[in-house]
Amino acid sequence: MSVEPTNTQNLVKPKMKTEVRIPSESLKLGMYVSKLDRPWTEVPVLLQGFTLISPSDIDVLQRHCQYVYIETDDPQWIEYKEKLTTRKFKAFEEKTKIHEEIPRAHATLKKTHKHVEQVLNDVNNGEAFDLEESRQAVRQCVTSIARNANAMLWLSMIKNEDQYTSEHCMRVGILAIAFGRFMGMSEQDQELLGLCGLLHDVGKIKIPNEILNKPSRLTQDEYRIMREHVSLGAKLLGEIDGLDPIIIQTALHHHERIDRKGYPDNLDASLLHQFIRMVAIVDVYDAITSNRCYQEGRTPFEALRILFNEAEKHFDKDLVEVFIKMIGIYPPGTLVEMANGELGIVISSNPSSRLKPKVELVKDKNKKLRAPYVIDMSENPTDSDSKAYVIERGLANGTYGIDITDYLFKESNLSA
Repeated sequence: MSVEPTNTQNLVKPKMKTEVRIPSESLKLGMYVSKLDRPWTEVPVLLQGFTLISPSDIDVLQRHCQYVYIETDDPQWIEYKEKLTTRKFKAFEEKTKIHEEIPRAHATLKKTHKHVEQVLNDVNNGEAFDLEESRQAVRQCVTSIARNANAMLWLSMIKNEDQYTSEHCMRVGILAIAFGRFMGMSEQDQELLGLCGLLHDVGKIKIPNEILNKPSRLTQDEYRIMREHVSLGAKLLGEIDGLDPIIIQTALHHHERIDRKGYPDNLDASLLHQFIRMVAIVDVYDAITSNRCYQEGRTPFEALRILFNEAEKHFDKDLVEVFIKMIGIYPPGTLVEMANGELGIVISSNPSSRLKPKVELVKDKNKKLRAPYVIDMSENPTDSDSKAYVIERGLANGTYGIDITDYLFKESNLSA
């Protein structure tokens, strides 16, 4: 690897007090850089930790990193860190009503899924897939999520066990885009993050089907083969002209762990690019909530609990907490029962109060169909008896004869 020259004078580490993560475009001369958003070996600098003393130092980091960590006692940056720590995330902006967006979102998802299947087929046949078509598919998803993210999130709960790999890639791409939007990323970054998610598991197409879909526990040798999907995926993607390196890195490193017990390189995942750490969270969330040949999918609540418990060992704790705020205790598409017996379907979560989402009531307290009526629980609405609506529990799809998919398609005038 060629190393770009950097001034190595004055490398004595100053006495600093606080480590702060800042955007690389905010770097200034005199700052002490202690950590990057990726391994030091991927950035052409001579030392792992140094003071910025020339414009070329800054230029190198800005060309290779989205953000870096500095050690500082500057009140401005300490206040910046405090603001980030206490940052409040708002619910997704709804430019269109959910039932207006769902038909468009559904068409976009069908087209995206068809494209993912074509990508996997091309890769399996040793052919290059259409990268521009991939970008177009992701761009359309970004546009739909910008109009009403909850439509895509609701539709992403509809899963087909027989098409797991292709659907999983598609859903990880969708959830990654939503994750990026929730965090305030630009649409350009959302598109790149979406591609990282869409293509993260492309290497699985080269894993023997008897291992990929084995209905029982893998043997040690089978697990070793399964783990090869990350290096296979990176190799396949590395042969595609014009592909952003972070997409290849995501395919290679989305199974790394914070505690360095991941694979393939046992890297400290806290040093990995933020996109990789975001996709790692989304990947596991979707896997846990999906039915597989060897296990039944768990509820979103259970999946979020697992993510939270594994934070700091497996995942980036801060990003897990943001993801939980985005998804909510009751994600869009969840069937819920109110304390008064009425039934509803969550249509959007509420990051500032996760127990008070927006709900579309569909059955009365006697479990009889009623005209759909939307309540925003953050506004503390009351029922016909003047009692506040409170969610008693989340229910499995199909409870009391309500199939979320059938209801969704009927209300939105869709066909499967």
